[in-house]
Amino acid sequence: MLVDMYEAPTFHDADSILVAENNLKDAQREIDCLRGRQLSWLKMVIRHRGIVRDGYRSLIDWTASRLDIPHTVARDLAYLARRLDDDTIDLIGRGHLPFDRTVSQQRLLQAGASPSDVAVSEDLDLAGITKLATRFRKLSRSDERSAFERQFVNLRVSEDGTVWHLSGRLTATDGQLVRKALDRRADHIPPITSQPDTELTPAQKQAIGLTTMAQDDLDQYLQPGDPAGREPVIMLVKDQTMAEESADTRGVEVFNGPRVGPQTVETVECEGRTEEVTIQDGQVVEIGAVRRQVPKRLRRAVLARDRKCVIDSCQSSYRMQTHHVIPRSDGGTNTAHNLATLCWYHHHIAIHRRGHQIDPHTPPHRRRLLPPRTWPYYRHPSNVEYLSPHEQQQRAYQAFLDKYHPDRPHPGG
Repeated sequence: MLVDMYEAPTFHDADSILVAENNLKDAQREIDCLRGRQLSWLKMVIRHRGIVRDGYRSLIDWTASRLDIPHTVARDLAYLARRLDDDTIDLIGRGHLPFDRTVSQQRLLQAGASPSDVAVSEDLDLAGITKLATRFRKLSRSDERSAFERQFVNLRVSEDGTVWHLSGRLTATDGQLVRKALDRRADHIPPITSQPDTELTPAQKQAIGLTTMAQDDLDQYLQPGDPAGREPVIMLVKDQTMAEESADTRGVEVFNGPRVGPQTVETVECEGRTEEVTIQDGQVVEIGAVRRQVPKRLRRAVLARDRKCVIDSCQSSYRMQTHHVIPRSDGGTNTAHNLATLCWYHHHIAIHRRGHQIDPHTPPHRRRLLPPRTWPYYRHPSNVEYLSPHEQQQRAYQAFLDKYHPDRPHPGG
C-alpha cells in the first residue's frame, strides 16, 4: 500500500512538474487559510492573558510550545497576531492574503515604507522585501541607545553536547573593537593544523584567539593555594521560632541588610544551604552541621540527566538550577525523580517571583507550569489536586459554606 502511494502518478498529455507545482500552490493556500485561523485563536490567547497564566516569557515561546513548531514560525504568528486587526486576519483565513508575504509586508510598513512602496514589493520575492525594509529603517539616537542596551553574548552547548555555540549582538562600534582585538590576537596564532598543506582560516584563528584572551584574563587572578569554595553570595539570618510562628513573614533578614519575606526564603532555601546556630543569652552554645537543600551529588546527577531547562519549548541554558517538582513543604521527596532542571527565568522569575508551580503530570522533559494560586482568571479544575491536603480541605469547606443553606446538614454535625 505504501509503495503504491509513492508511485509517480500518470498524467495524460500534461507536464507532470507543472501539475505538481499547481497542487503545491493549492496546498500552500490551504496552509495560509489555516494560519489565519491560528491567528484568530492567538488573538484570544492575548486578550485572556494566556502567556502570563502559563508562566511564559513571550507569546513566541507559548506558541512554539503549544503548537510544537520552530521558534521562527512561532515568531511570525505572534507578530501578526499582535499587529493585525480582526478583519485583516479574517482575510488571511479566507485565503485572500498569503501568510508569509503578509509578514514581510507588515515588517516593511513597520520599517517606515509607504503603501505605494508595499505595492511595489509585490514584484519582489520575500528576500527582496526584507532587503527593501532595511533601506527604510531609521537609526535614531534612541535606536543606537537601544542597540547598546540589547547587546549580549550567549554561550550554549550544542544538542549533542560536543561543542559550544557562541552567538550574540554588539553595537557597530563595539563590534568593530572586538573584531580588531580578535584579528590582532589571531595574527599571533602559529600554524597548528593537522595537515601541512592546510592553514587555519581567519575564523579558526579568531576562535583560538578568543579562548587565549579569556585564559589570560583568568590567570591574572589565579593565586596559589586558593580554596575551592567561597562565601555565599546571599546570606539570610532566620529566627527559627519567630519565623515558624509567622510562616516566614517575620524574623528573617539579609545578613547586615534589610528584612525579607517568605518568597525570598523559599528562593534561598531551594538552591542554598542551611546551618543551625543555637544562641542563648547572647552566646553561641551550639553550631549544627551544614545541610544543603539539594545535595551536590544529587544536583549534579539531575543536571547531567536533563542537560537543559525542562520547561516545554524553553531554549535557555542560562544559570541552570534544580527545583522540586512537588515542594518539600507539600510532601515532595528529595530524590532525582522529584527534581527538575530549570533555567534562571523559569526558576527565579516564573516560580519564585510570580508563584507558578511545575505541573507534576506533564512529561519530565516537556514540563508545563500551573498558574499562580492568586490567578484571577480561568484555571483548569484539576489544579486543586496540586494543593496540599490541608489546603484542599479548607477549599472544600469554603466551597460548602458558599453554597450553604440552613436546611442542609452542617459538615460539623
